[in-house]
Amino acid sequence: MHGRSRLAAAWGGFVARHRWWFVGAWLIAIAAFGYFSLRTASLLSPSGFETDTAASRTAQVVEKQFPLRQGPAVIVILRNPTPAQLAGWRARVVQLAKPFDTNVIVVTQGSDSMILVQSALTPDHFTDLAASIKKIQEPGPGKAYVGGLAAVYDTFLQDSQQDLQQSERASLPLAAILLLLVFGGLVAAGLPIITGAATVTVTVALLGFVTATHTVSVFALDVTSVVGLGLGIDYSLLVVSRFREERAAGRAMEEAVAETVGTAGLATVISGGTVMIGFGSLLLARLNVLWSMGLGGALVVGVSVLASLTLIPALLAIFGGRIDSLALPIVRPRVGGGRFWHLLAGTVMRRPLIFIAAALVVIGVLAFPARALRPGVVGPESLPPDDPAAVAQRLSQSEFGLPAHYPIEVLAQGINNQAQAVAFQAQVERAAGTQHIVGAANIPPEPSIVAQYLRPPYALYDITPPAPPNSDASHAFLDRLNGWHWQGGVTVRITGEAAGYKDFLDVLFGDFPKIAGAVIGLTLLLLGLAFRSVALPLKAVLMNLLSVGAAMGVLTWVFQEGHLADRLNFQAVGFVDATIPIIIFAALFGLSMDYEVFLLSRIREEYAAEGRSNEAAVAVGMARTGRIITSAALIMVVVIGTLAFSHLALDKELGLTFAAAVLLDATVIRLLLVPAMMRVLGTINWWPGVRGRSAGAERDLDAVLAPGA
Repeated sequence: MHGRSRLAAAWGGFVARHRWWFVGAWLIAIAAFGYFSLRTASLLSPSGFETDTAASRTAQVVEKQFPLRQGPAVIVILRNPTPAQLAGWRARVVQLAKPFDTNVIVVTQGSDSMILVQSALTPDHFTDLAASIKKIQEPGPGKAYVGGLAAVYDTFLQDSQQDLQQSERASLPLAAILLLLVFGGLVAAGLPIITGAATVTVTVALLGFVTATHTVSVFALDVTSVVGLGLGIDYSLLVVSRFREERAAGRAMEEAVAETVGTAGLATVISGGTVMIGFGSLLLARLNVLWSMGLGGALVVGVSVLASLTLIPALLAIFGGRIDSLALPIVRPRVGGGRFWHLLAGTVMRRPLIFIAAALVVIGVLAFPARALRPGVVGPESLPPDDPAAVAQRLSQSEFGLPAHYPIEVLAQGINNQAQAVAFQAQVERAAGTQHIVGAANIPPEPSIVAQYLRPPYALYDITPPAPPNSDASHAFLDRLNGWHWQGGVTVRITGEAAGYKDFLDVLFGDFPKIAGAVIGLTLLLLGLAFRSVALPLKAVLMNLLSVGAAMGVLTWVFQEGHLADRLNFQAVGFVDATIPIIIFAALFGLSMDYEVFLLSRIREEYAAEGRSNEAAVAVGMARTGRIITSAALIMVVVIGTLAFSHLALDKELGLTFAAAVLLDATVIRLLLVPAMMRVLGTINWWPGVRGRSAGAERDLDAVLAPGA
């Protein structure tokens, strides 16, 4: 890549000459895909967090062999109900639960009552039932709270969609205002909004098509909508800005479009490739929700790049000189970087070591908390404290004595009678140490109870966990059980809440090395081919790792340590959702590279096409793209950052962490650290490309940084 591609420029000219055909094709596509996109949400799966593990397979055996073992799927807590209100609630719950394999019981404690919907099936089978129970309205003074894991899971699903809609309602107007300030006119500012909306519409429909052959999680919409809108605006912002620059240089409309696609359009292709690598790496995950997010992210990036090469150039060719029409009287349209960026470029070039040191200090401070990052599996505690499902969970434990954590289940195969089951319990007790055990040796001899623990050739033993399921103590205890040498020819498998959590984490982070390897390896390859350099890709990957480290530090400080818990209305539980660090690594690696490519493409253009020295090329590239990169980053921060005010902690974590990381990346890293390092590295940046341009570098630098240059 020499800064300009003849092939891309020829394509830009072709689009300009046939602009009405391209716009017409996009209008047809938007109408058709828009129709199908309306059905996508109903086609997506509400699940996605399940995965094939030893604990999940064992749970299926327990479910089949011990159908009388039932756990609470839905919990209804009634505070101070009248007898009539309690009777009405019970009758409605029984009626709704009748089609399901459930048992409904009522427990009264003082003036409060609890209605339990129990089943041998796992709670995720009852999200529809929980949603229906939430809608019950019985007259009376009593206050009702619907909880249980089925209600919690339903809350995750419903709130995720509501958070997304809230984010879209807030981000679109804010993004429009920022674009007006950047471009100073309604027409120029409107094109990125049109592109972003078109991109999201087409991609959502494509996700719906994929569901015909593969399960796609509904959580893929979070990535598709937010990232699609942000990237659509980013790419069109870059293309429109370059078009205005070419027009200001005196180029005719068609020539300006061709030159724009040959330079900025090519940059979006390379940038889109790096972002697609980031999201596409998630397709290597065995967890469907990560796979789905990776698919949604890769698709929306691809559509965004396609729009930057077709829709935006066609619209620019149509508007031509009218691109600055309907300019705002209070905002003057600008072309180029402006005096501030010119001065900043000069300052960084003159004192690169100072800026490198300062930037590393800032990044180090932000990344420092990440040393204590603890991933875990979220549950009811991840909901806001005042959420009805969270309140029901707390009351069921404090007022009615339900256990905070479910027991660890030891399934023994090869037990043929009661005597063997009792004898084997002694081995389980030795393995469990001081933890309490319930099994064949200490249960009442009632047939209905015995059937929950013994069904030859299987026997089941419940062990009280030593600590919460996400804790190191529980993980160590499970390792002890799994490593125990069981005697008597009995096969032992472990399941239960804690075992399921641990196996989930093992699968998740077992996939991470191949995800990280794919991201880093393919990014190095793509950038090496694009910029024909060894140093630039290595430096870009290093910068991204710094950006990811800072993001993990922010995630840990805010959500694990809970420093903004009151302001953002969430409960700090001492760990972060285990999927978040992996999503952040993959997605942020690509999104951060977005701005790196914007900057490096222009620097490469000045170096290779204009023949400037390394130092002058860096200064000019920084001065001319600084405003665009910062504007694009601010819009992305606004679009993604609105998720920080979501209901779900998961969405809050994604929104705030991404927003903080993008802002840091596009300012401290891309506009200070990267140029300063390129200044220090000199012609090493371009090895094995053209060398020997440093002669007269300072004079060249003085010339481009002189006032009025």
